[in-house]
Amino acid sequence: MPTCPKGHRSATDDWCEVCGHRMSSAPHSAAAQHTAPSAAEPCPDCGTPRDGLAQFCEGCRYNFVTRAGTVLAAGSPLSQPSRAGVPATAPTWTVSVRADHDYFTAMMARNDPQGQGLWFPTHSPELRIPLTRFLITIGRRHSTGQTPDIDLGGTPEDPGVSHKHAILVQQPDSTWSLIDKGSTNGTTVNGAEDPIDPFVPVALKDGDRVHVGLWTTITIRRD
Repeated sequence: MPTCPKGHRSATDDWCEVCGHRMSSAPHSAAAQHTAPSAAEPCPDCGTPRDGLAQFCEGCRYNFVTRAGTVLAAGSPLSQPSRAGVPATAPTWTVSVRADHDYFTAMMARNDPQGQGLWFPTHSPELRIPLTRFLITIGRRHSTGQTPDIDLGGTPEDPGVSHKHAILVQQPDSTWSLIDKGSTNGTTVNGAEDPIDPFVPVALKDGDRVHVGLWTTITIRRD
């Protein structure tokens, strides 16, 4: 069975059925070279730069060859990406969303005096949301009616969250990656001071905490 450049065993010898990379033995036809986009082509769904001639986006599994991927517009049905290699008994995941006072305090300390006049919400019940799709949008509802899967524009509304802030994308091994969508205030993980790079997937593990906006912490858990 052929092995792709990233070490995956694949039953196909042109594109890796696990990660979507071109197999090292795959022929490069003149037609393919003529139509291949530049190496820096961004994914139209999540913005992650294409890795060379890889067939699939490493962030959200968009298919650069067939131009098939997910529909990120809130309220639209999601066209599920290829899930080659996902176990039949894949684990289920949930996220808890809460107003985090410690995170709020750290944000105010770093952003003062811009944070003057902003108050931590006195009532904000914790939410638990099952991750039932392969791609989960994070942000605030828009006046146009677009609503993300994890909507932080309700009551209380987190004013530091962008309308299209970040996404969670399930990987072929059933784990999840986080991608910041170029948000205004950035996204951090596990209390780090520095935000993650926009449009660069960051692998998450059970119990990781994603911080967005002024006070919101999203904790991902494997059930």
